[in-house]
Amino acid sequence: MLPMKRIILSIVLSLMCFSFLAVGQEKANRQVGVLNFFLECHDCDFDFVRQQLKTISFVRNPELADVHIMSTESGTGSGGRKYYLQFIGKDQFEGKIVEYNYTSEQSETDDDIREGLLKLIKTGILHFNSLAGLTQNVEINFVENETQGNTIPIQDRWNKWIFNIEAGGDFEKEETQNEYGYYVGGRIEKVTENWKTRFDLSHRLNIETFIDGVKAIKNEQQRTELSADYIKSLTKHWSAGAFTNYYSDTYLNTRNNFNAALGIEYNIYPWKLSNRKMFTFRYSLASENKQYFKETIYEKIRETLFYESVEIRLELKQPWGEIETRIEGRHFFHDFSKNSINFETDFSVRLSKQLSVYFEFEADIIHDQFYLSKDEGASLENLLLERRKLATAYEMRGGIGFRFTFGSIYNNVVNERF
Repeated sequence: MLPMKRIILSIVLSLMCFSFLAVGQEKANRQVGVLNFFLECHDCDFDFVRQQLKTISFVRNPELADVHIMSTESGTGSGGRKYYLQFIGKDQFEGKIVEYNYTSEQSETDDDIREGLLKLIKTGILHFNSLAGLTQNVEINFVENETQGNTIPIQDRWNKWIFNIEAGGDFEKEETQNEYGYYVGGRIEKVTENWKTRFDLSHRLNIETFIDGVKAIKNEQQRTELSADYIKSLTKHWSAGAFTNYYSDTYLNTRNNFNAALGIEYNIYPWKLSNRKMFTFRYSLASENKQYFKETIYEKIRETLFYESVEIRLELKQPWGEIETRIEGRHFFHDFSKNSINFETDFSVRLSKQLSVYFEFEADIIHDQFYLSKDEGASLENLLLERRKLATAYEMRGGIGFRFTFGSIYNNVVNERF
């Protein structure tokens, strides 16, 4: 194991050294009198942008760009998306940041969205070329909007309410086993600057049958969930909410679980910046009324519990990478030893001009499995079919990797053959 770690470390260090040498060579080959742009926007469709802006120089390495174009997005109350394109100046434009936004409707296609984003990209490129005195490299066309000037107020018969319904099913059949299931769900939501109201409903059923000679083994998993959330914006940093939830889950030995909670949240950054950065602290006080299918290891068939929870969440989307990290802990008042902690992190960071590393990790410390049934057992049949959640003190999962690129810094040619 130790030699393998040394090999991996040697590879990463070699790539970093090579990237520094390659970037130095690329900087020496930069074109004079032309601005270089680095586009970091998945929904923009990079190939489409390059086809439409053939005379604009887009580079593959952000460190070689004069302007870094970064996209972030947020959901809107109408079910659409609001996209923010931030043009971040570098070198001669150091400290110069310009932002434009575009709001898509729920019914818009991917082509509509990329067309809308392309207009913002053109606007930002024109702005920086103008600052650099290079407007001769840009062609400007003005198109008259026939609807411009109309000030007729929009009549919204739904009063900002959005309704979503979905359903589906699947099946798989073989000679000795078969599986089928279905899912139905729905959401009703209304979002304004001051209030956020949401109702969710979902039901999922999955049935597996295994045939061993003349014996058939059946495994049925079913979960139903209902929730209602009411969230109030108090100030540009504070918000509060009331939350109710019901679920029934055979896997968790839970016939009925009613949950009600009150919470308050503080964001260090103003909420208007939430598309790029958030650093929040949340406190919740809740009660649960539980009813189980089978008697638990604590000799309970029903019980009412009270708990409190604290959550810290950090989300950053910056030119150097992205970070999403959260940690949440809770404990029950009747017994402080009954508690749990959940930690999640997902981030990518550029270590050098051409080398970036990404990391994903989630871990849970679990000391509150009230639902474990007394007669569950760890039989081979239960283990293989995953009929019940088994006792555990922890869970974890994760992944890590790196990305390395080098070569020509200019990539304006599009070739879609084959």
